[in-house]
Amino acid sequence: MGKAFADMLPYTLGLIVSPFPVVAVVALLISANGRAKALVFEATWLIMSWVVLLVLIALLGAVGVTGHARPDWVGWISVIIGVFLFLMVFAGIRRAARRKQGKDPEVPRWIAAMDTMTPPKIVGVAAMLIVVNPVNLASLAGGAIAASHEPLPFGRQLILAAVFVVIGSLGVLAPYATALSGGGEQRLQRMRGWLIQHNSALTLLLVLVFAVLFLAKGLRALLT
Repeated sequence: MGKAFADMLPYTLGLIVSPFPVVAVVALLISANGRAKALVFEATWLIMSWVVLLVLIALLGAVGVTGHARPDWVGWISVIIGVFLFLMVFAGIRRAARRKQGKDPEVPRWIAAMDTMTPPKIVGVAAMLIVVNPVNLASLAGGAIAASHEPLPFGRQLILAAVFVVIGSLGVLAPYATALSGGGEQRLQRMRGWLIQHNSALTLLLVLVFAVLFLAKGLRALLT
C-alpha cells in the first residue's frame, strides 16, 4: 500500500494547484451565505473525486491492469495521453502569444455567476470541474494507473483513494481556512484576482508537468 501511495503522490499536485476550483471556492466564500455554499462545493469535490478515482481503479482492474506485469497497450495509452497534453501546452502557448499585451484576462461567466448559484448548480459546477477539466482528470487518471501497480483489497483501495483525494484537495480547502481567520475576505479577494490573472500560466505549467509524467511512464513501460 505504501509503494502504491508513493507512486500516486506526484499526481496530487494537479489537484492541489489547479486554479479554477480554488477560484470557484473563493467566489462562493465572498458571496452571500458564502461559507454554506463553499461547503457544498467542497463536499461535492471530495466525494466526486473519490468516486471517480475508485471507478478508474476498478476499470483498470476489470481489464486486467493490475500488478507489475501489464499489457503493452497501457504504456501506449500513457504515451498518447502525454502527447495529447503536450499538444494542449503548445496550443495554449500559441493562444497566449496572440493575446494582446496588457489586456486583463476575461473572468469566465460561470465564475462571475457563482455568487447567485443555487446548491444544485454548485454541485454541477464542482462535478464539471472534476470530469471536464483536463488537469484534474489527468491527476485522477494518473493516480488510478499508479494505484493499479499494486493489487490491493477493496478496503485498502478505499483508504488509499481517500488519502489521495484529501491531499489533492488541500488547495480547495485552503480558502475556507482563510475565510475563518481575521481579515480573510480581503485576502480572498486578492487570491481570486491573482488566480484569475495567472490561471493560464498555472494551467499550462501543470499540463506540461503531467505530459512529462505520462510520457515518461508510458515509454518506461514500453521499453522495459
